[in-house]
Amino acid sequence: RSTPFPAVPGITAADAVFLGLAVLAALVVFRGALAYFFAQDDFTGLARARGLLPALTGPWRWISGQLYFDLMERVAGLSPLPYRVASLAAHGATVALVYAACRRFVPPLAAMLGALWFGTHPAIYTALYSVSGIGEILSGLLAVATLLLVSRSGRERSLAVPCFVAALMCKESIVLLPVYLVVRATGEDSRDEPLGATRVALPVTLLVLSALYIASFLIGNTFGVRAGLDASAAYSMHWDHTLRDNLLSYLGWTSRIALPLVRSFTDRIEPAVFTDGMLLAAVWLIGCAVPDLRRRGWIDGGALFLLFLAPVLPLGNHTYHYYLYAPLAGAAVCVAALAETVRARIGAGMAGGAILTVVAAALAVNAALLVHKIETYPFIDPELRSDPSVDRARIAANALTDLRRVALPGATTLVFWSPTSIDRQRAAGQDTTRASYWETNVRDALSDGLAVRLFVPAVREVRFERTFGTRGDSVWYAVYEPNGHVHATDAARLDTLLAPPSQEIP
Repeated sequence: RSTPFPAVPGITAADAVFLGLAVLAALVVFRGALAYFFAQDDFTGLARARGLLPALTGPWRWISGQLYFDLMERVAGLSPLPYRVASLAAHGATVALVYAACRRFVPPLAAMLGALWFGTHPAIYTALYSVSGIGEILSGLLAVATLLLVSRSGRERSLAVPCFVAALMCKESIVLLPVYLVVRATGEDSRDEPLGATRVALPVTLLVLSALYIASFLIGNTFGVRAGLDASAAYSMHWDHTLRDNLLSYLGWTSRIALPLVRSFTDRIEPAVFTDGMLLAAVWLIGCAVPDLRRRGWIDGGALFLLFLAPVLPLGNHTYHYYLYAPLAGAAVCVAALAETVRARIGAGMAGGAILTVVAAALAVNAALLVHKIETYPFIDPELRSDPSVDRARIAANALTDLRRVALPGATTLVFWSPTSIDRQRAAGQDTTRASYWETNVRDALSDGLAVRLFVPAVREVRFERTFGTRGDSVWYAVYEPNGHVHATDAARLDTLLAPPSQEIP
């Protein structure tokens, strides 16, 4: 019976080896994420699980934002390593499923190259280095699983429905997947069979679920999108040149991954990669005219890339590398198709296989070096890191480690204050009436003090201020450095702390 996606071939020993190599490469490249603490948005999920914030009740990101943290909190509590391991394991599983998706079209070696390219791609760095990036990983994993389940011919095919619903409840950006499935089910590849219910019922069911999801999203005014957001709001939709600029940025980030060519890793529209994006688009369009590429999934992979990417293109204030997580799973099919087409042109002997093997090794080494560079690249202050995921995790770890060493009285109000940051601001000739970068960076790292309330139960309230004055016995001060290290003291001893020669905090 025809299905909307090519059926799974028989599993061979070569599949086990090549799949294992792709997964291993991904885990090695992103293993550095295991060393870091929580930071920023991670504390929101932890606070929901601990009852410090209201639990999510609607379907929007409920699995990745609520259920995941509820389950992990029972297993790991407030220890970051198990969360990091879970993210890396979920990514490894996604790489395996991407290998299976590529394998529908090409032999094992080419499928390995496509899966390895996806699994080690530097654009997904933040999804692995941020605990809260689990939403991207789980939605991508479940979206590819849905795609593969639809290709099955047994009872397990019906599992595509709950799998797709779960993917939507992790991240809504994969909502257009059923469009591909319906087109594939009714397309040219299936015209030798009548459009029977056995072939189109499941894709149409998934399409109806997508339509209902989108309608509920709009009617419920989720994230405020229907009410008309201010242009500066996080999820403000811009139906103008933003669509083009975002598309070219994402395409540019997809193709510009060679270490010498990557000049920055900033999450914003990046005109410097527009040319790369246009070249990649041109290559894909030209490839659509090549029969060998079409037969090996070239159009399928490109369509999935675009459908997974389309929901985030109107976001004028959110252009993030890690939004490419699911789209790159589609692009991996294109990479595998290109690899096998090139190998076939070279010949089926040792030469073609050797070249693909060398390319795979080069991709893995390049990715490892680039990810290490992103992770360790310093900021203006040599103690800080340029990448915010790493920098703020280090800051949060410093602050909370220092605070947990202090015997704070119960129901403490903790006032964060950084004279060092204000002095740096003044020395740089900046406006000292506004919070400096060093202050906002620490505040963001600690999620506006939520992290302190989570990890230091004696603290009832956290405030970030730029002046001080005695406010009662329950008020303590956390005098902090830009790197997050703090010295907590009550108001009575604050003068001693700040007096020379003790102004520098160790």
